[in-house]
Amino acid sequence: MVRSASAASSISSSALPRRRRKQVSLLLPPITAGQSLTDTSSGFLCTSGRFRCAAAIASIALAVLLHIAGSGAHKNQKQHDDNVIISSWNANMETLTGSSRPFQYIGDLDPSEPQPWHEEEEDWHALHETLVKRVEESDASAVNQVDNYLPQLIFYGDSITEGWNGTSFGNVPGPHRMWAAGEDESIRDVFANTFGDRSDWGKRALKPPLILGISGSKTYDFIWRVVNGEFPVSSLLDRAEETDNNGDDSVFQIEQLERIYIVLMGTNNLGGGMLPEPTLKGMDAACRAILQLHEKHFPNTPAAMLFSELLPRKDDFRAVKMCPPRCKNVEKLVPYKSFMPGINKVNRALPDLLDGLREDFKNSHIILLSANNDASKVETNKQNSKANHSYTQVINCGEEMFAFDDINESDVYMPDRLHPNAEGYKLWSRCLKKGLDVILTR
Repeated sequence: MVRSASAASSISSSALPRRRRKQVSLLLPPITAGQSLTDTSSGFLCTSGRFRCAAAIASIALAVLLHIAGSGAHKNQKQHDDNVIISSWNANMETLTGSSRPFQYIGDLDPSEPQPWHEEEEDWHALHETLVKRVEESDASAVNQVDNYLPQLIFYGDSITEGWNGTSFGNVPGPHRMWAAGEDESIRDVFANTFGDRSDWGKRALKPPLILGISGSKTYDFIWRVVNGEFPVSSLLDRAEETDNNGDDSVFQIEQLERIYIVLMGTNNLGGGMLPEPTLKGMDAACRAILQLHEKHFPNTPAAMLFSELLPRKDDFRAVKMCPPRCKNVEKLVPYKSFMPGINKVNRALPDLLDGLREDFKNSHIILLSANNDASKVETNKQNSKANHSYTQVINCGEEMFAFDDINESDVYMPDRLHPNAEGYKLWSRCLKKGLDVILTR
């Protein structure tokens, strides 16, 4: 574990945005578990705990939907209905989160310069230390001795990645996540049945998977995390009998693959008011940090990465709250109404970003998981002369990455319009498995 302070970590902590201690999630406006809820539009007060509060919100949403159901099915009318649903949901969600805290702007920070959260953010630092211990325990554990082995899976990211554990900052999320009772357990079951000890992958993996996600992570603190202990350094295969590659270490050899890194990172940069261009810079730096550490510790071992596009998010009221200072028109204080234009701009640039990674890390197999629905746009070396790699580079997952046109259908899988529930994780896991299958059939 790297414990020495890097140049990046010497940056003054005063440059970092502050928030109150023990918040549940930085991806969401602050709220504590069990906080009371007042909905002025419906005239009720909810102080009965997270599940009854969630049920109350659900009843409001249902009433809105029933009202809309009788309003006609023409295209223009449907768009109007969707806008009504979104507007009503935003109003209720904003009341649920109960936030009066000023927006925490990070748009002027360097997204590629590693730095931790402020020392007062005890929950973040505590979870980081917990994840470091899990990595150390994994490194010290015995390798699973199986003939037909599979690589160890390393899940990197923010709250959506941490959500595989059913937690936010190590605890069950509060009512703002809008999960049903027992949802955390259901999500852990999905993971265990898909990638964990109850799955075929888990039974054949060289070591159990690691979930290394912290809610609210941006690219700069993620880089700090991986260079300060959240990176496994143990070799998993005996290198005494390596496959002959004619002395060329840049040739990817699947039979030598020990780990696959699954990465989702960047939405919190946009959520903190950072523009798409610097967000992309941070995402590139985050991937390079992982691949550089891999080269340092495993110079003769191939690397494989599944890098996910930013998932859709429809929590529009948070985009509005960014203004000021991040406004569509600063002079007139016109706010952005959605995160989706920024997300789409980032996602369109990711194929070129990953091409650069492939060129610089030739002994690697890097796949982009996309929400695109058009199977004809799956990219291989024939469509991409710059990288000229002879394998699929983009897998279009469509609805398996929540690319729903119908907002009501999306809400089934992302009830807070940002984080998946158990059904959402089950859906997304299909996309991840497609990527893993492609890597293994390289």
